[in-house]
Amino acid sequence: MKKNIVVFLLLMLLLAVTISTNSAVKFTSIDFKNQYLEPSKTYDLWAVIDPEENINNTILTLKPYLYSKDYIEIIKGVDEEGNLFSSEKGVGHFIIKIKENAPPKDYKLIVQCNYEKDGKYYLENRVFTVPVRGIPSLVVEYPSTIVEGTNTLYLTVSNKGTGEAQNVKIEFNNDNENIYSLSDGYINYIKPGENKLMKIKLICNQEGTYKLPYKLTYNNPYDNLQLKTKTESVQTGNVVSTSYSYENQKVVEKTGNLIFKVIPKNNYNINLLKYTYPVKKINNFTILLKNNYENTTYTIKLGKYFIGTNEKKIYINKGEEKNITFKIKTDQKGVVSIPLIITSDNLETYKNITINVVGEPQLVLTGIDISGGNEKTITGDISNIGTSNANGVLVKFKKTKDITPIRPYENYFVGTLDSNDYGSFELHCSIGKNINKIPIIITYRDEDNNLIEKEDIIELNLRNNINNDNVNFKNNNNISNSIILYGAIIISALFILFVVVLGIYLFYKYYKKEKYIEE
Repeated sequence: MKKNIVVFLLLMLLLAVTISTNSAVKFTSIDFKNQYLEPSKTYDLWAVIDPEENINNTILTLKPYLYSKDYIEIIKGVDEEGNLFSSEKGVGHFIIKIKENAPPKDYKLIVQCNYEKDGKYYLENRVFTVPVRGIPSLVVEYPSTIVEGTNTLYLTVSNKGTGEAQNVKIEFNNDNENIYSLSDGYINYIKPGENKLMKIKLICNQEGTYKLPYKLTYNNPYDNLQLKTKTESVQTGNVVSTSYSYENQKVVEKTGNLIFKVIPKNNYNINLLKYTYPVKKINNFTILLKNNYENTTYTIKLGKYFIGTNEKKIYINKGEEKNITFKIKTDQKGVVSIPLIITSDNLETYKNITINVVGEPQLVLTGIDISGGNEKTITGDISNIGTSNANGVLVKFKKTKDITPIRPYENYFVGTLDSNDYGSFELHCSIGKNINKIPIIITYRDEDNNLIEKEDIIELNLRNNINNDNVNFKNNNNISNSIILYGAIIISALFILFVVVLGIYLFYKYYKKEKYIEE
Protein backbone atom coordinates (compact mmCIF):
# COMPACT_ATOMS: atom_id res chain seq x y z
CA MET A 1 0.00 0.00 0.00
CA LYS A 2 2.82 2.43 0.92
CA LYS A 3 4.65 1.49 -2.30
CA ASN A 4 1.60 2.40 -4.40
CA ILE A 5 1.29 5.77 -2.65
CA VAL A 6 4.96 6.54 -3.34
CA VAL A 7 4.58 5.66 -7.03
CA PHE A 8 1.48 7.84 -7.27
CA LEU A 9 3.26 10.81 -5.68
CA LEU A 10 6.22 10.41 -8.06
CA LEU A 11 3.90 10.37 -11.07
CA MET A 12 2.11 13.47 -9.83
CA LEU A 13 5.47 15.18 -9.31
CA LEU A 14 6.59 14.22 -12.82
CA LEU A 15 3.35 15.56 -14.24
CA ALA A 16 3.74 18.83 -12.35
CA VAL A 17 7.30 19.24 -13.61
CA THR A 18 6.21 18.50 -17.16
CA ILE A 19 3.38 21.03 -17.02
CA SER A 20 5.54 23.73 -15.49
CA THR A 21 8.34 23.25 -18.02
CA ASN A 22 8.26 24.84 -21.44
CA SER A 23 8.38 22.06 -24.02
CA ALA A 24 11.45 22.12 -26.27
CA VAL A 25 10.33 19.15 -28.42
CA LYS A 26 7.36 18.79 -30.74
CA PHE A 27 6.22 15.28 -31.75
CA THR A 28 5.46 15.52 -35.43
CA SER A 29 4.27 12.02 -36.49
CA ILE A 30 4.70 8.30 -36.36
CA ASP A 31 4.99 6.48 -39.69
CA PHE A 32 4.65 2.75 -40.43
CA LYS A 33 4.33 2.94 -44.27
CA ASN A 34 1.02 0.99 -44.28
CA GLN A 35 -2.55 2.01 -43.82
CA TYR A 36 -2.89 -0.68 -41.18
CA LEU A 37 -0.81 -3.42 -39.60
CA GLU A 38 -1.45 -7.13 -39.81
CA PRO A 39 -1.26 -9.71 -36.99
CA SER A 40 1.75 -12.07 -36.92
CA LYS A 41 3.92 -9.64 -38.93
CA THR A 42 6.87 -7.42 -38.05
CA TYR A 43 6.98 -3.72 -38.94
CA ASP A 44 9.38 -0.75 -38.92
CA LEU A 45 8.07 2.40 -37.27
CA TRP A 46 9.51 5.91 -37.44
CA ALA A 47 8.70 8.55 -34.81
CA VAL A 48 9.52 12.11 -35.92
CA ILE A 49 10.29 14.98 -33.49
CA ASP A 50 10.93 18.66 -34.26
CA PRO A 51 13.12 20.41 -31.63
CA GLU A 52 12.24 24.06 -31.04
CA GLU A 53 15.55 24.58 -29.25
CA ASN A 54 18.96 22.96 -29.31
CA ILE A 55 18.87 19.76 -27.27
CA ASN A 56 21.54 17.23 -26.33
CA ASN A 57 21.76 13.50 -25.45
CA THR A 58 18.40 12.86 -27.11
CA ILE A 59 17.02 9.33 -26.68
CA LEU A 60 13.69 8.18 -28.17
CA THR A 61 11.89 5.20 -26.60
CA LEU A 62 8.81 3.27 -27.83
CA LYS A 63 6.53 1.33 -25.46
CA PRO A 64 3.08 -0.28 -25.77
CA TYR A 65 0.40 1.58 -23.88
CA LEU A 66 -2.41 0.09 -21.75
CA TYR A 67 -4.04 -3.01 -23.38
CA SER A 68 -1.52 -2.88 -26.25
CA LYS A 69 1.02 -4.60 -23.98
CA ASP A 70 -0.79 -7.93 -24.53
CA TYR A 71 -0.70 -7.80 -28.34
CA ILE A 72 2.34 -5.75 -29.44
CA GLU A 73 5.91 -6.96 -28.94
CA ILE A 74 8.71 -4.38 -29.02
CA ILE A 75 11.72 -5.79 -30.86
CA LYS A 76 13.67 -2.53 -31.07
CA GLY A 77 12.34 0.11 -28.70
CA VAL A 78 15.23 2.57 -28.18
CA ASP A 79 16.98 4.92 -30.66
CA GLU A 80 19.69 7.45 -29.68
CA GLU A 81 19.51 10.70 -31.64
CA GLY A 82 22.26 12.57 -29.75
CA ASN A 83 22.46 16.36 -30.21
CA LEU A 84 19.79 18.08 -32.32
CA PHE A 85 19.64 21.71 -33.47
CA SER A 86 16.40 23.63 -33.43
CA SER A 87 16.09 23.32 -37.23
CA GLU A 88 17.01 19.63 -37.36
CA LYS A 89 14.37 16.87 -37.23
CA GLY A 90 14.95 13.77 -35.16
CA VAL A 91 13.71 10.41 -36.47
CA GLY A 92 13.56 7.44 -34.09
CA HIS A 93 13.55 4.03 -35.80
CA PHE A 94 11.72 1.20 -34.01
CA ILE A 95 10.74 -2.39 -34.82
CA ILE A 96 7.57 -4.01 -33.51
CA LYS A 97 5.74 -7.31 -34.04
CA ILE A 98 1.95 -7.68 -33.93
CA LYS A 99 1.12 -10.93 -32.13
CA GLU A 100 -0.90 -13.61 -33.93
CA ASN A 101 -3.86 -13.37 -31.55
CA ALA A 102 -4.24 -9.60 -31.87
CA PRO A 103 -7.88 -8.76 -32.64
CA PRO A 104 -8.58 -6.06 -35.23
CA LYS A 105 -8.69 -2.71 -33.41
CA ASP A 106 -6.69 0.45 -32.78
CA TYR A 107 -3.72 0.04 -30.44
CA LYS A 108 -1.84 2.66 -28.45
CA LEU A 109 1.94 3.24 -28.48
CA ILE A 110 3.71 5.82 -26.33
CA VAL A 111 6.86 7.56 -27.61
CA GLN A 112 9.11 9.07 -24.93
CA CYS A 113 11.81 11.63 -25.59
CA ASN A 114 14.60 12.04 -23.02
CA TYR A 115 16.91 15.01 -23.67
CA GLU A 116 19.25 17.52 -22.00
CA LYS A 117 18.79 21.27 -22.19
CA ASP A 118 20.78 23.90 -20.30
CA GLY A 119 22.33 21.25 -18.11
CA LYS A 120 18.95 19.79 -17.08
CA TYR A 121 17.26 16.54 -18.16
CA TYR A 122 13.72 16.43 -19.43
CA LEU A 123 11.19 13.77 -20.38
CA GLU A 124 8.35 14.31 -22.81
CA ASN A 125 5.98 11.80 -24.37
CA ARG A 126 3.11 11.41 -26.76
CA VAL A 127 0.59 8.60 -27.37
CA PHE A 128 0.12 7.45 -30.97
CA THR A 129 -2.52 5.15 -32.43
CA VAL A 130 -1.72 2.31 -34.84
CA PRO A 131 -4.57 0.38 -36.52
CA VAL A 132 -4.27 -3.41 -36.65
CA ARG A 133 -6.35 -5.12 -39.31
CA GLY A 134 -6.15 -8.63 -40.69
CA ILE A 135 -5.37 -9.46 -44.32
CA PRO A 136 -7.04 -12.52 -45.87
CA SER A 137 -5.04 -15.15 -47.74
CA LEU A 138 -6.99 -17.82 -49.64
CA VAL A 139 -5.88 -21.32 -50.60
CA VAL A 140 -7.90 -23.57 -52.95
CA GLU A 141 -7.90 -27.36 -52.52
CA TYR A 142 -9.78 -29.74 -54.83
CA PRO A 143 -10.16 -33.44 -55.76
CA SER A 144 -7.44 -34.20 -58.30
CA THR A 145 -9.29 -37.09 -59.99
CA ILE A 146 -12.62 -36.86 -61.80
CA VAL A 147 -14.52 -39.04 -64.28
CA GLU A 148 -15.57 -38.61 -67.86
CA GLY A 149 -18.81 -36.71 -68.33
CA THR A 150 -20.36 -34.18 -65.96
CA ASN A 151 -18.79 -33.78 -62.52
CA THR A 152 -20.14 -31.83 -59.57
CA LEU A 153 -17.17 -30.84 -57.41
CA TYR A 154 -16.69 -29.02 -54.16
CA LEU A 155 -13.57 -26.88 -53.94
CA THR A 156 -12.34 -26.26 -50.39
CA VAL A 157 -11.39 -22.59 -50.00
CA SER A 158 -9.37 -21.95 -46.82
CA ASN A 159 -8.52 -18.56 -45.36
CA LYS A 160 -4.97 -18.87 -44.05
CA GLY A 161 -4.72 -15.12 -43.38
CA THR A 162 -5.72 -12.91 -40.48
CA GLY A 163 -8.57 -10.94 -42.04
CA GLU A 164 -11.95 -11.72 -43.53
CA ALA A 165 -12.20 -12.26 -47.30
CA GLN A 166 -15.36 -10.92 -48.92
CA ASN A 167 -17.04 -11.54 -52.30
CA VAL A 168 -14.90 -14.58 -53.07
CA LYS A 169 -15.27 -15.63 -56.70
CA ILE A 170 -13.54 -18.16 -58.96
CA GLU A 171 -13.77 -18.01 -62.77
CA PHE A 172 -12.38 -20.48 -65.30
CA ASN A 173 -10.77 -20.16 -68.70
CA ASN A 174 -12.59 -22.63 -70.94
CA ASP A 175 -10.07 -22.78 -73.81
CA ASN A 176 -9.56 -26.57 -73.57
CA GLU A 177 -12.30 -28.51 -75.38
CA ASN A 178 -11.53 -31.67 -73.35
CA ILE A 179 -12.35 -30.02 -70.00
CA TYR A 180 -14.40 -26.93 -69.27
CA SER A 181 -16.64 -25.53 -66.55
CA LEU A 182 -20.39 -25.08 -66.61
CA SER A 183 -20.42 -22.70 -63.65
CA ASP A 184 -18.29 -20.32 -61.62
CA GLY A 185 -17.99 -20.47 -57.83
CA TYR A 186 -18.96 -17.82 -55.30
CA ILE A 187 -18.81 -17.41 -51.50
CA ASN A 188 -20.01 -14.34 -49.59
CA TYR A 189 -17.22 -14.30 -47.03
CA ILE A 190 -14.60 -16.48 -45.31
CA LYS A 191 -13.36 -15.62 -41.83
CA PRO A 192 -9.73 -16.14 -40.73
CA GLY A 193 -8.99 -19.83 -40.16
CA GLU A 194 -12.29 -20.86 -41.75
CA ASN A 195 -12.87 -23.37 -44.58
CA LYS A 196 -15.82 -23.20 -46.94
CA LEU A 197 -16.97 -25.33 -49.86
CA MET A 198 -17.47 -23.85 -53.32
CA LYS A 199 -19.66 -25.87 -55.70
CA ILE A 200 -18.73 -26.04 -59.41
CA LYS A 201 -19.65 -28.23 -62.41
CA LEU A 202 -17.12 -29.52 -64.94
CA ILE A 203 -17.42 -31.53 -68.16
CA CYS A 204 -14.63 -33.87 -69.25
CA ASN A 205 -14.83 -35.37 -72.74
CA GLN A 206 -12.14 -38.04 -72.59
CA GLU A 207 -9.65 -39.81 -70.36
CA GLY A 208 -6.35 -38.04 -69.66
CA THR A 209 -4.67 -35.32 -67.55
CA TYR A 210 -5.82 -31.73 -68.12
CA LYS A 211 -5.12 -28.23 -66.83
CA LEU A 212 -7.97 -25.81 -66.14
CA PRO A 213 -6.82 -22.18 -65.57
CA TYR A 214 -8.71 -20.09 -63.04
CA LYS A 215 -8.84 -16.56 -61.60
CA LEU A 216 -9.66 -16.10 -57.91
CA THR A 217 -10.78 -12.67 -56.71
CA TYR A 218 -11.82 -11.42 -53.29
CA ASN A 219 -12.10 -8.16 -51.34
CA ASN A 220 -10.33 -6.97 -48.21
CA PRO A 221 -12.76 -5.53 -45.68
CA TYR A 222 -10.46 -2.46 -45.35
CA ASP A 223 -8.42 -0.36 -47.68
CA ASN A 224 -4.96 -1.94 -47.88
CA LEU A 225 -2.46 0.62 -49.08
CA GLN A 226 0.78 -1.16 -49.99
CA LEU A 227 3.98 0.85 -50.48
CA LYS A 228 5.08 0.50 -54.13
CA THR A 229 7.78 3.15 -54.66
CA LYS A 230 9.91 5.41 -52.50
CA THR A 231 11.65 8.46 -54.05
CA GLU A 232 14.26 10.65 -52.36
CA SER A 233 15.52 13.98 -53.75
CA VAL A 234 18.15 16.42 -52.41
CA GLN A 235 17.00 20.01 -52.36
CA THR A 236 18.81 23.24 -51.60
CA GLY A 237 20.59 23.25 -48.25
CA ASN A 238 21.18 19.50 -48.25
CA VAL A 239 17.57 18.92 -47.17
CA VAL A 240 16.38 15.45 -48.26
CA SER A 241 12.81 15.20 -49.50
CA THR A 242 11.17 11.77 -49.59
CA SER A 243 7.96 10.84 -51.43
CA TYR A 244 6.04 7.56 -51.23
CA SER A 245 3.70 5.88 -53.72
CA TYR A 246 0.96 3.54 -52.46
CA GLU A 247 -1.41 1.17 -54.24
CA ASN A 248 -4.75 0.10 -52.79
CA GLN A 249 -4.95 -3.71 -52.55
CA LYS A 250 -8.60 -3.80 -51.47
CA VAL A 251 -9.44 -6.14 -54.36
CA VAL A 252 -7.06 -9.10 -54.56
CA GLU A 253 -6.69 -11.18 -57.71
CA LYS A 254 -4.86 -14.50 -57.94
CA THR A 255 -4.48 -16.88 -60.87
CA GLY A 256 -3.62 -20.55 -60.99
CA ASN A 257 -4.45 -23.91 -62.53
CA LEU A 258 -6.55 -26.85 -61.41
CA ILE A 259 -4.95 -30.05 -62.73
CA PHE A 260 -7.21 -33.09 -63.06
CA LYS A 261 -6.70 -36.75 -63.86
CA VAL A 262 -9.75 -37.90 -65.82
CA ILE A 263 -10.63 -41.61 -65.62
CA PRO A 264 -13.42 -43.60 -67.34
CA LYS A 265 -16.88 -43.16 -65.91
CA ASN A 266 -17.50 -46.88 -65.38
CA ASN A 267 -14.17 -47.54 -63.71
CA TYR A 268 -15.80 -50.03 -61.34
CA ASN A 269 -18.99 -52.07 -60.96
CA ILE A 270 -20.73 -52.69 -57.67
CA ASN A 271 -23.30 -55.36 -56.78
CA LEU A 272 -24.62 -57.13 -53.70
CA LEU A 273 -24.35 -60.78 -52.76
CA LYS A 274 -28.01 -60.65 -51.65
CA TYR A 275 -30.66 -57.95 -51.54
CA THR A 276 -33.07 -59.23 -48.86
CA TYR A 277 -32.28 -59.01 -45.13
CA PRO A 278 -34.35 -59.73 -42.00
CA VAL A 279 -35.36 -56.80 -39.84
CA LYS A 280 -33.88 -56.19 -36.35
CA LYS A 281 -31.08 -58.72 -36.86
CA ILE A 282 -27.35 -58.31 -37.40
CA ASN A 283 -26.63 -59.35 -40.99
CA ASN A 284 -23.60 -59.82 -43.20
CA PHE A 285 -23.83 -57.10 -45.87
CA THR A 286 -21.50 -58.20 -48.69
CA ILE A 287 -20.54 -55.89 -51.57
CA LEU A 288 -19.16 -57.28 -54.85
CA LEU A 289 -16.71 -54.70 -56.25
CA LYS A 290 -15.16 -55.15 -59.71
CA ASN A 291 -12.27 -52.94 -60.90
CA ASN A 292 -12.59 -51.99 -64.59
CA TYR A 293 -9.78 -49.40 -64.83
CA GLU A 294 -6.31 -50.00 -63.36
CA ASN A 295 -4.79 -51.64 -60.29
CA THR A 296 -5.77 -49.55 -57.32
CA THR A 297 -6.78 -49.51 -53.66
CA TYR A 298 -10.44 -48.82 -52.89
CA THR A 299 -11.83 -47.41 -49.65
CA ILE A 300 -15.48 -48.29 -49.01
CA LYS A 301 -17.38 -46.44 -46.30
CA LEU A 302 -20.99 -47.06 -45.17
CA GLY A 303 -23.06 -44.06 -44.13
CA LYS A 304 -25.85 -45.79 -42.12
CA TYR A 305 -27.01 -48.98 -40.42
CA PHE A 306 -23.50 -50.35 -39.78
CA ILE A 307 -22.51 -52.30 -36.68
CA GLY A 308 -18.85 -51.94 -35.68
CA THR A 309 -16.52 -50.66 -38.39
CA ASN A 310 -18.03 -48.79 -41.34
CA GLU A 311 -14.86 -48.36 -43.42
CA LYS A 312 -12.65 -50.90 -45.17
CA LYS A 313 -9.79 -50.78 -47.67
CA ILE A 314 -9.05 -53.36 -50.35
CA TYR A 315 -6.58 -53.62 -53.22
CA ILE A 316 -8.09 -54.86 -56.50
CA ASN A 317 -6.28 -55.60 -59.75
CA LYS A 318 -7.78 -54.46 -63.06
CA GLY A 319 -10.57 -56.83 -64.15
CA GLU A 320 -10.74 -58.50 -60.71
CA GLU A 321 -13.81 -58.68 -58.45
CA LYS A 322 -13.61 -58.94 -54.65
CA ASN A 323 -16.06 -59.21 -51.77
CA ILE A 324 -16.19 -56.68 -48.93
CA THR A 325 -18.40 -57.59 -45.95
CA PHE A 326 -19.83 -55.30 -43.25
CA LYS A 327 -22.19 -55.93 -40.35
CA ILE A 328 -25.52 -54.09 -40.63
CA LYS A 329 -28.77 -53.92 -38.71
CA THR A 330 -31.96 -51.98 -39.38
CA ASP A 331 -35.17 -51.70 -37.40
CA GLN A 332 -37.00 -50.39 -40.47
CA LYS A 333 -38.88 -52.75 -42.81
CA GLY A 334 -39.34 -52.21 -46.52
CA VAL A 335 -37.01 -50.74 -49.15
CA VAL A 336 -33.97 -49.25 -47.39
CA SER A 337 -31.19 -47.21 -49.00
CA ILE A 338 -27.64 -47.56 -47.64
CA PRO A 339 -25.32 -44.66 -48.64
CA LEU A 340 -21.77 -45.59 -49.68
CA ILE A 341 -18.66 -43.50 -50.30
CA ILE A 342 -16.14 -45.25 -52.57
CA THR A 343 -12.70 -43.66 -52.87
CA SER A 344 -9.94 -44.51 -55.34
CA ASP A 345 -7.20 -42.35 -56.88
CA ASN A 346 -8.32 -39.47 -54.61
CA LEU A 347 -11.75 -39.62 -56.25
CA GLU A 348 -14.82 -39.93 -54.06
CA THR A 349 -17.97 -41.34 -55.62
CA TYR A 350 -21.30 -41.68 -53.86
CA LYS A 351 -23.64 -44.64 -54.24
CA ASN A 352 -26.96 -45.57 -52.66
CA ILE A 353 -27.42 -49.33 -52.41
CA THR A 354 -31.05 -50.40 -52.09
CA ILE A 355 -31.95 -53.47 -50.04
CA ASN A 356 -35.24 -55.09 -49.08
CA VAL A 357 -35.68 -55.46 -45.32
CA VAL A 358 -38.34 -57.98 -44.35
CA GLY A 359 -39.66 -59.40 -41.13
CA GLU A 360 -39.33 -63.07 -40.16
CA PRO A 361 -42.26 -65.25 -39.08
CA GLN A 362 -41.62 -67.31 -35.97
CA LEU A 363 -44.17 -70.08 -35.35
CA VAL A 364 -44.52 -71.90 -32.03
CA LEU A 365 -46.99 -74.51 -30.72
CA THR A 366 -49.04 -73.49 -27.69
CA GLY A 367 -51.93 -74.89 -25.63
CA ILE A 368 -51.29 -78.51 -26.67
CA ASP A 369 -53.82 -81.09 -25.47
CA ILE A 370 -53.45 -84.89 -26.04
CA SER A 371 -56.16 -87.50 -25.61
CA GLY A 372 -56.71 -91.14 -26.52
CA GLY A 373 -54.78 -94.37 -26.15
CA ASN A 374 -52.97 -95.84 -29.14
CA GLU A 375 -54.99 -93.50 -31.34
CA LYS A 376 -54.11 -89.97 -30.30
CA THR A 377 -55.97 -86.75 -30.87
CA ILE A 378 -53.72 -83.69 -30.63
CA THR A 379 -55.25 -80.22 -30.49
CA GLY A 380 -53.71 -76.84 -29.82
CA ASP A 381 -52.74 -73.46 -31.24
CA ILE A 382 -49.93 -72.32 -33.51
CA SER A 383 -48.80 -68.77 -32.73
CA ASN A 384 -46.77 -66.35 -34.88
CA ILE A 385 -44.51 -64.41 -32.52
CA GLY A 386 -42.28 -63.12 -35.35
CA THR A 387 -42.12 -59.78 -37.17
CA SER A 388 -43.88 -60.64 -40.45
CA ASN A 389 -46.70 -62.73 -41.84
CA ALA A 390 -46.53 -66.46 -42.45
CA ASN A 391 -48.52 -67.58 -45.50
CA GLY A 392 -49.94 -71.04 -46.25
CA VAL A 393 -49.25 -72.43 -42.76
CA LEU A 394 -49.62 -76.24 -42.69
CA VAL A 395 -49.25 -78.49 -39.60
CA LYS A 396 -48.65 -82.23 -40.10
CA PHE A 397 -47.03 -85.30 -38.55
CA LYS A 398 -43.56 -86.37 -39.44
CA LYS A 399 -44.10 -89.90 -40.76
CA THR A 400 -42.19 -92.71 -39.02
CA LYS A 401 -42.69 -96.47 -38.72
CA ASP A 402 -44.27 -96.00 -35.24
CA ILE A 403 -46.48 -92.99 -36.08
CA THR A 404 -49.25 -93.21 -38.67
CA PRO A 405 -51.47 -90.16 -39.47
CA ILE A 406 -55.24 -90.92 -39.47
CA ARG A 407 -57.85 -89.27 -41.61
CA PRO A 408 -59.51 -86.84 -41.64
CA TYR A 409 -56.86 -84.86 -39.72
CA GLU A 410 -53.57 -86.37 -40.83
CA ASN A 411 -52.55 -82.73 -41.52
CA TYR A 412 -54.19 -79.37 -40.85
CA PHE A 413 -54.13 -76.23 -43.01
CA VAL A 414 -54.12 -73.10 -40.82
CA GLY A 415 -53.73 -70.54 -43.62
CA THR A 416 -52.19 -67.07 -43.10
CA LEU A 417 -50.94 -66.02 -39.69
CA ASP A 418 -50.16 -62.34 -39.27
CA SER A 419 -47.50 -61.21 -36.83
CA ASN A 420 -48.82 -61.60 -33.24
CA ASP A 421 -51.67 -63.81 -34.49
CA TYR A 422 -52.55 -67.48 -33.83
CA GLY A 423 -54.69 -70.27 -35.25
CA SER A 424 -56.06 -73.62 -33.93
CA PHE A 425 -55.33 -77.06 -35.34
CA GLU A 426 -56.28 -80.72 -34.77
CA LEU A 427 -54.32 -83.86 -35.73
CA HIS A 428 -55.07 -87.62 -35.42
CA CYS A 429 -52.57 -90.46 -35.44
CA SER A 430 -51.94 -93.99 -34.17
CA ILE A 431 -48.73 -94.74 -32.32
CA GLY A 432 -46.78 -97.84 -31.39
CA LYS A 433 -45.72 -98.96 -27.95
CA ASN A 434 -43.22 -97.02 -25.84
CA ILE A 435 -43.61 -93.84 -27.94
CA ASN A 436 -43.11 -90.75 -25.83
CA LYS A 437 -42.39 -88.17 -28.58
CA ILE A 438 -44.41 -87.14 -31.62
CA PRO A 439 -42.57 -84.98 -34.19
CA ILE A 440 -44.63 -82.24 -35.86
CA ILE A 441 -43.71 -80.51 -39.16
CA ILE A 442 -44.73 -76.88 -39.77
CA THR A 443 -44.41 -75.46 -43.30
CA TYR A 444 -45.12 -71.91 -44.48
CA ARG A 445 -44.00 -69.23 -46.96
CA ASP A 446 -42.38 -65.95 -45.89
CA GLU A 447 -42.87 -62.50 -47.48
CA ASP A 448 -40.41 -63.36 -50.27
CA ASN A 449 -42.41 -66.51 -51.06
CA ASN A 450 -39.63 -68.76 -49.77
CA LEU A 451 -40.92 -72.15 -48.58
CA ILE A 452 -39.76 -72.75 -45.01
CA GLU A 453 -40.08 -75.96 -43.02
CA LYS A 454 -39.43 -76.44 -39.30
CA GLU A 455 -39.85 -79.36 -36.92
CA ASP A 456 -41.28 -79.34 -33.40
CA ILE A 457 -41.63 -82.14 -30.80
CA ILE A 458 -44.64 -82.96 -28.62
CA GLU A 459 -43.66 -84.84 -25.45
CA LEU A 460 -46.20 -87.49 -24.38
CA ASN A 461 -44.69 -88.46 -20.98
CA LEU A 462 -44.36 -84.88 -19.98
CA ARG A 463 -47.97 -84.31 -20.79
CA ASN A 464 -49.05 -87.40 -18.71
CA ASN A 465 -46.90 -86.30 -15.78
CA ILE A 466 -48.54 -82.97 -15.90
CA ASN A 467 -51.99 -84.66 -15.83
CA ASN A 468 -50.95 -86.88 -12.89
CA ASP A 469 -49.67 -83.90 -11.02
CA ASN A 470 -53.01 -82.24 -11.59
CA VAL A 471 -54.86 -85.31 -10.19
CA ASN A 472 -52.65 -85.43 -7.10
CA PHE A 473 -53.13 -81.77 -6.64
CA LYS A 474 -56.91 -82.19 -6.85
CA ASN A 475 -56.85 -85.12 -4.33
CA ASN A 476 -54.76 -83.15 -1.91
CA ASN A 477 -57.19 -80.28 -2.25
CA ASN A 478 -60.15 -82.63 -1.48
CA ILE A 479 -58.44 -83.97 1.66
CA SER A 480 -57.64 -80.52 2.86
CA ASN A 481 -61.19 -79.37 2.21
CA SER A 482 -62.59 -82.35 4.19
CA ILE A 483 -60.37 -81.66 7.20
CA ILE A 484 -61.42 -78.04 7.21
CA LEU A 485 -65.12 -79.01 6.96
CA TYR A 486 -64.94 -81.51 9.85
CA GLY A 487 -63.02 -79.09 12.00
CA ALA A 488 -65.65 -76.41 11.43
CA ILE A 489 -68.45 -78.80 12.39
CA ILE A 490 -66.69 -79.82 15.64
CA ILE A 491 -65.95 -76.23 16.59
CA SER A 492 -69.58 -75.25 15.91
CA ALA A 493 -70.92 -78.13 18.07
CA LEU A 494 -68.61 -77.21 20.95
CA PHE A 495 -69.70 -73.58 20.73
CA ILE A 496 -73.42 -74.57 20.83
CA LEU A 497 -72.80 -76.90 23.81
CA PHE A 498 -71.00 -74.08 25.63
CA VAL A 499 -73.92 -71.69 25.04
CA VAL A 500 -76.48 -74.29 26.29
CA VAL A 501 -74.50 -75.05 29.48
CA LEU A 502 -74.02 -71.35 30.15
CA GLY A 503 -77.78 -70.75 29.72
CA ILE A 504 -78.68 -73.58 32.15
CA TYR A 505 -76.21 -72.25 34.70
CA LEU A 506 -77.55 -68.69 34.54
CA PHE A 507 -81.14 -69.93 34.78
CA TYR A 508 -80.27 -72.03 37.86
CA LYS A 509 -78.65 -69.05 39.60
CA TYR A 510 -81.66 -66.89 38.85
CA TYR A 511 -84.10 -69.54 40.19
CA LYS A 512 -82.25 -69.94 43.52
CA LYS A 513 -82.20 -66.17 44.02
CA GLU A 514 -85.97 -65.85 43.56
CA LYS A 515 -86.64 -68.71 45.96
CA TYR A 516 -84.51 -67.14 48.65
CA ILE A 517 -86.39 -63.86 48.43
CA GLU A 518 -89.76 -65.59 48.91
CA GLU A 519 -88.62 -67.31 52.10
